[in-house]
Amino acid sequence: MNTNFIKLILSLVIVCFAIKSNAQDIHYTQFYQAPIYLNPAMTGHIDGTYRLNLLYRSQWATVTTSGAVYTTPSASFDVNIGKRTQKNSFGLGGTVLNDQTAGGITNLTMLFGAAYHWGIEPTETHYLSLGVQGGIIQKRIDFGSLLFGEQFDGDLFNPNLPSNEQFPNTSISNTDMRLGLIWSSFLDNVTFRIGGAYMHLMEPDETFNQISTLPARLVVHGDAKFGLGGRFFAEPHFLYMNQGSASQLNINSHIGYVASLDFEAYAGLGLRAGDAMLMMLGGEFKGVRFGFSYDLNTSVLRLASNGVGAYEFSIGYVGNVARKVQPELPAIRFY
Repeated sequence: MNTNFIKLILSLVIVCFAIKSNAQDIHYTQFYQAPIYLNPAMTGHIDGTYRLNLLYRSQWATVTTSGAVYTTPSASFDVNIGKRTQKNSFGLGGTVLNDQTAGGITNLTMLFGAAYHWGIEPTETHYLSLGVQGGIIQKRIDFGSLLFGEQFDGDLFNPNLPSNEQFPNTSISNTDMRLGLIWSSFLDNVTFRIGGAYMHLMEPDETFNQISTLPARLVVHGDAKFGLGGRFFAEPHFLYMNQGSASQLNINSHIGYVASLDFEAYAGLGLRAGDAMLMMLGGEFKGVRFGFSYDLNTSVLRLASNGVGAYEFSIGYVGNVARKVQPELPAIRFY
């Protein structure tokens, strides 16, 4: 299929969303490897003193000859702050995300947040975490990378022809605010947590032409880890999100093997309901957690992408300083 024709279709889709539609946030298959972006209450919710997470997602790589159409790298860093004599602690941290499309739209998001982790009983079995984030969302559109019908001269696309498109704004900047809540428990050989977050509290106006808003996004998520006997363990996750008229449900589970005190590995399967099958591989070695995932489209998008799905790479590290925060949060020792 002619790549210019595909690019034209993508341009029309992008412009339609830019003009008439409420914007939607990006998503990760390995959402658990972008903890601060997932929920502000995850800030400082770590077994250790500090944490670094890096994640890279790429999709639609076969639609154009120039490479991936959507790439989404992100990075986050957070710390846990508390006194040795207290079971409660604070978390501080920030995250940056840069979503880019070959069709011309860039979304740069920068957030800084804080959280409080409250041990609600003396045995430190259950924790309640509250978090808040604030930051900036900046979106840009590059019309030079788009093709329009007016640039078709009857035989070929001529990018030198005028597009006759008029947009008053090519860049939008808005402030953003998010709230989150998490319940964590540590019970014998089972650990679990469940949380919720509410993103874009102020629902800012954003438009390249006609007025539209960035709708609030509701997030509900949970995960657990429990032994299967011997050195094997299971680690299920779920994520539900609703934003405007769009909703998403992710369900997956890892089956892992603890090879030693320093190393464990896992493989997993899952689904994004109505959209894709998910496959994951990863492990942890001396505090370094790494992962790879692949999305195999099951929707009509499979035809447009020539059957090639999205992939993600992630790496994270949890470390300690000499004067380690005590006590650790037992509910999340498995992270």
